[in-house]
Amino acid sequence: MRLSTQERSITRFGGFCSLCAGACFFLVVCCAFLSPASVISYVASDQYFSDFKSYRPIFVLLKWLLLFANMSMIGVACTFFSLRREENHGLMAWITCVAIIGFGIGMLQSVQDLSTVPYLADKYAAGTPITREVIIALGVANPSIYILSLGLPGFWFILVSWRALGNPGIPKHLLILGFLWGVGNLLTVIAHVFVIIRLIRLVTLGASVFAPMWSIAEGLYLLKLSRAAAVPDVRADELIQ
Repeated sequence: MRLSTQERSITRFGGFCSLCAGACFFLVVCCAFLSPASVISYVASDQYFSDFKSYRPIFVLLKWLLLFANMSMIGVACTFFSLRREENHGLMAWITCVAIIGFGIGMLQSVQDLSTVPYLADKYAAGTPITREVIIALGVANPSIYILSLGLPGFWFILVSWRALGNPGIPKHLLILGFLWGVGNLLTVIAHVFVIIRLIRLVTLGASVFAPMWSIAEGLYLLKLSRAAAVPDVRADELIQ
């Protein structure tokens, strides 16, 4: 395969973004396995704030990692759109916008959690019984936001993997991992919205395999692709002639 200088540049950029996301997702999963059940439920309670005291440093690290992971995945989504086949232009334009919205909301969610949850935990620890009841009644976060922050990227993973089935140049293991990650995202939405702790643990176990594996494998594939022989750039005056 011969790529233009522009294609090599975007492919190399996407490879580095994917590897960065893979490293972040691996650490995120490690942090998630250390999470108490009360904290991952996002349901405010006495037990939630009691467990949060010891979990707080890991919580902060996890949210920063998710922020950088989502930022990196925006780069991957842009790379996929830049390398689209012409027959997929319309679908890829739409699903890329959907993915960027989802990853962007994921970044917003991380910032909100970083600024809100530790603050509420401090207020709860120092508050009166009435203050604590109000905090528990209002809650610490809205898990329904996962519908956007994970659901939209999940559809992106599934659709781009499906459209890539007809491309013989893309390794099949990347497509399989992409499908599994997309389905896992949708299951995570269900698990958090309905607070199904066992399903949350199950999808976390799956994410520990699929997310880092896909990101790292995709990053290595894109970097390998970027080293393909370059097509000589055509000057504008040559096109006019």
